[in-house]
Amino acid sequence: MANGLQKVIYNLANAVPLMVMTALTRWIEFHTWRILVIMLSLATVVTILFVICFCYGKNNCSIKNINVCKVVSKDPWLVAYVLSYILPFAYKAMPDYHIVSLIVVLLMLGYVILPAIMALPNILLFFRGYHFYEVETETGVGGYILISKRRIRNKSEIKTVMRVFERLLIDTKEDR
Repeated sequence: MANGLQKVIYNLANAVPLMVMTALTRWIEFHTWRILVIMLSLATVVTILFVICFCYGKNNCSIKNINVCKVVSKDPWLVAYVLSYILPFAYKAMPDYHIVSLIVVLLMLGYVILPAIMALPNILLFFRGYHFYEVETETGVGGYILISKRRIRNKSEIKTVMRVFERLLIDTKEDR
């Protein structure tokens, strides 16, 4: 199972596209390189740390058998993330953009902090072709997020998983 730092990095990685979009909008609006370089550097560092932590977890977490009674796709939930990444460009259409941008930043911080309590799909993994499923076990425990490279259509397809966090699992059987 991953440690607290890896959990923070996993959740912080959801803000990487927002950092990139914010950097681009600041450069387009003010033509300042400082914010662009800082935000892109921070996004790069978080992405590299995320890849290292995810690969480490995928290779070193213990495999567990699981009996699943319910599987629901969580991929559509990620559309909300993608739409929120467009919001930094709202300054072109709104005169009070700075108030809106403050609200957006606070909401995105909420999206990053909330996963500390629960597992959420990660947008970087979605861009890499992973799919996300909410899984409920036969023991009645639900709310698990399963990460898988393959499309799961039936609960009987899930037999073994790796537990990364309290509510985050990785499918051990992947399409190659």
